[in-house]
Amino acid sequence: MKNFFITIYIILVVSLLFIAYGLFPITDELLEDQTLKFTREMAKGTFSLVSEKLEGLDDEKQKYELAKLQPKFGYPIELYSIDGYTIDPEDIEDFRNGLIIDDDEQSYVLIQRLGNTGKLLTMGGPFPNRGLNSYGKFFLLSLCVLFLLIPAFAWSYFLNKDMKRIEESGAKFTMGDHSARAFVSRISSLFQIASMFNTMAEKSQNLLESQKDLTNSVSHEIRTPLSRIQFSLEMVTDANRILPQEKKYIDRISKDVDEIETLVDEMLTYAKFEVEPENHKNFSKYEMTSWLETIVDEERNTLKNIDLFFKKEPGANRLIAKFEPVYLGRALQNLIRNGARYAQLRVDVIIELCQDKILIYVDDDGTGIPEKSRAKIFEPFFRIDDSRARESGGYGLGLAIVKRIIVWHGGSINISQSPLQGARFTISLPIIAAPHQTIKIAKT
Repeated sequence: MKNFFITIYIILVVSLLFIAYGLFPITDELLEDQTLKFTREMAKGTFSLVSEKLEGLDDEKQKYELAKLQPKFGYPIELYSIDGYTIDPEDIEDFRNGLIIDDDEQSYVLIQRLGNTGKLLTMGGPFPNRGLNSYGKFFLLSLCVLFLLIPAFAWSYFLNKDMKRIEESGAKFTMGDHSARAFVSRISSLFQIASMFNTMAEKSQNLLESQKDLTNSVSHEIRTPLSRIQFSLEMVTDANRILPQEKKYIDRISKDVDEIETLVDEMLTYAKFEVEPENHKNFSKYEMTSWLETIVDEERNTLKNIDLFFKKEPGANRLIAKFEPVYLGRALQNLIRNGARYAQLRVDVIIELCQDKILIYVDDDGTGIPEKSRAKIFEPFFRIDDSRARESGGYGLGLAIVKRIIVWHGGSINISQSPLQGARFTISLPIIAAPHQTIKIAKT
């Protein structure tokens, strides 16, 4: 946005300078030519009357008559010999024809040949000014440019301010704050655009909220018959009248019901973070390092045949951040369990400080994730072929929920190849650079 403002201002400045120093000199020259023509026409009568007085007189009488006439004029009237006066070559033809010409070397002096004599008559004085001198022109043009730049600057400033409001509202809306709106003055040039943005945002917010309500309603409605089925299965099982083969089918049905309930829970969680706005600024501050180590210890007890390691890089002790322990803990548990599902022998969880960010790595030594699939891995219900397929469990919502939670905390997550040759999930979270302040101990 700043670049846009600078670009507009530069265009305005260049345009005004072009007008001032490009067009003004042209118009000034045209005006000067018109003024000179007008001055020559006005001086015709004066030259004619003076010439009638002087023609036919000898030199002494001409000087005497000029001396008598001079007090009646407010500017000098003089006679010169043609031979001793330099005339511009461009004006020689007009001079020979008896026309009035101007002296380019002397300001405000008009010249006309005295009849058919070898003399010329000059008149200088109060003819219209042909223009300002160079310093005067520069000052006047600079003043004009200044007065033009002030309203131009004010206009571009308020335009940039309104555009920034729209940009910030769009960024907030994109980050999940669906209540964000762009409010600008009705007289603003961008009022129509802001109004269209607000209308679009309002419709999108209503659509997302309707989608969330629908998801919640459907999910809760599904749970009711599922609960009935589960209750009926338990009643049948407790009756002790079922055959071993029947019990096998009942167990399968019960397992399917549990999977559907798990899917419903994941859909509800995903819907919550899809609509809920970003509010990480309102989280409490916790000590991240020890909290993460606790999460890893708890998960280590649930894993079988997979080694889970926790590592703190130098400088990663007592890192303080704002987060919601329950949901961020769920995201990390999902990543650890996801890594353990595809790992061969081990999963590593590493925390380090990188400038003003906390980086958390979850590495596994499995087959990794193809580079072409990394951009889509966080999309809902997306599955990768090979070993990371449906047979491995899950519904394709786990990583989508993880990303929603991380973004909800004002962070980001990406995928690369781990040093163990498997997949590496990297979480980046903002750090609070005040470890000496009072903090809370997060509960998992």
